[in-house]
Amino acid sequence: MGVNKQSDGYYIWDIADAYRIEDSKRAPGAEANVIERSVSSGTYFAKNYAFKDRIPYEDIKNVDAGAIFLERQARAEFIKSKLYLDWERRVALMVTSGSNCGSYDSVDSGWTDKRQNYSDPLGCINTAILNVEGLTGVRPNSILFGRYAWHLFRQHQEVKDCIFGTAGAASGGRVVTLENVKTLFEVERALVGGAYYNSADEGQAASLARIWNDQVLVYYAPMAASKTEPSFMYSFRWDAVPGMNMTAEVFDLPRNKAEEVQLGYYQDEKITAKTLGFLIVGVGSSR
Repeated sequence: MGVNKQSDGYYIWDIADAYRIEDSKRAPGAEANVIERSVSSGTYFAKNYAFKDRIPYEDIKNVDAGAIFLERQARAEFIKSKLYLDWERRVALMVTSGSNCGSYDSVDSGWTDKRQNYSDPLGCINTAILNVEGLTGVRPNSILFGRYAWHLFRQHQEVKDCIFGTAGAASGGRVVTLENVKTLFEVERALVGGAYYNSADEGQAASLARIWNDQVLVYYAPMAASKTEPSFMYSFRWDAVPGMNMTAEVFDLPRNKAEEVQLGYYQDEKITAKTLGFLIVGVGSSR
């Protein structure tokens, strides 16, 4: 969501007000009845995130004619990937914490047992959807799988049988897609979080870890950001500073005998309606 100030407040609407039946009758010549809405507020502060990379003059002088533009582009794309990875990890740390969701629960039987009737991924997700809907009146429109959770879900016999049926179809030929998930659960958005990050310090051997674990997040977020519509989470992006909205800038550094490519942005991420999210944890194990 774009914002006009680096730091400001945002409304937190009481969802119950949207579903209260009120008297809408108006007598001739009378004023319309006033709708009362309970509202609280939260605050954000758009922090600055930025990276830069240097291209030594030696590299510039040794590239083929015109190739320096491709070199600058490659550096900019690498920086952007690093910024996006950092953003994704910040969000993942927030939304995969049960305390930041309205409800969370572990599965009774891990989805690692892919046989029918031994574990129930469809039931788990439907329970999460109904929980959010029953608590808030808002039906979740989004499902986010961690990569391992998605692997287990799409290989599960129950899921394949529900989508493709059981008659005359080889199990290996029935490939479950995210479009199937959207149709199956009547949601608008189905995502898989599959990014890895290196937790080792610079200069040490790589230690790769998943950003998203064996979890499934069921939530509501409007397809287009709106200040008057509730959402499980929002990112507040401030773009008033020139060049600080994921736009690549190139600076000449004669003293360092190099060019510098820089990208950055100002943003804050906030859970704005925790009751619109349900987190399913530990689908790769059992409680």
